[in-house]
Amino acid sequence: MKRYSSPRNDGGIVFGFIILAIGVLLLLKKVGIFIPAWVLTWPMILIVIGVFTLIKHEFKSLFGAFILALGSYFLLKNEFDLDFGLDRYILPVALIVLGVYLITKKKKEQDLIRDIQAKWQVNQKKNPDGTYAEEVKSEPTSSDSSFASGSKSNLGNMSGSSFSDTLNIDAILSGVNKRIMSKNLKGGKLTAAFGGIDLDLTQADIQGSVTIQVDVIFGGMKLIVPSHWDIRTEVSNIAAGIDDKRIYRETAIDPDKVLILKGTVLFGGLEIKSY
Repeated sequence: MKRYSSPRNDGGIVFGFIILAIGVLLLLKKVGIFIPAWVLTWPMILIVIGVFTLIKHEFKSLFGAFILALGSYFLLKNEFDLDFGLDRYILPVALIVLGVYLITKKKKEQDLIRDIQAKWQVNQKKNPDGTYAEEVKSEPTSSDSSFASGSKSNLGNMSGSSFSDTLNIDAILSGVNKRIMSKNLKGGKLTAAFGGIDLDLTQADIQGSVTIQVDVIFGGMKLIVPSHWDIRTEVSNIAAGIDDKRIYRETAIDPDKVLILKGTVLFGGLEIKSY
């Protein structure tokens, strides 16, 4: 009988090293050591997930390769201004990859069921003396499985008011609830990766045209804005939803207060509200 040998690549150890590396980077950033901004962006999270999945499955995971390629593409596009014009192809390719994965996964499940049934029939056969045959113990089978998260993590939660004129909020595996009080908001950047951001701008004010970079990946973001602001959404959504729930009043929109939202929403949601 063939002995069971554990996989050569231990996913738990790899994941531990990834968490250790993230912790070291955050610590270095807190003590003032320069860390490139792109290292802690959401595309890097995709790259890490892709690398982890590939290592765990000995570089035989289609899902891991796709996530790695997706993260690399958005990293080059968002941080290094290398736009290859592939945004319109991402959703069809993602659906193709998902379809192939579901088909292959179903086939592996059926093969495993047939194997178990065959071994069960062997176990039920009797010896000539009337006793049952020696039980055949099933051997563990190492198979490719998808990278999945079985629990919802929340590593931190930030809330309260901010008087900063520039936004720089990252919600990575966490939730952020902020009220902006600045009367001269100049824009900034919001990133929600496997987390959520609730941002209240009703007490803030802007002069002229202001741009906020919005990036959502496997998360959600809600913006509450003044009803007289002119909100212009220039966000690319891929397998995601952008929901404008603003209440339109009779008061005219102020042309001197224009808020432009740019960025990407990937497998997540962006909600815009007003009171």
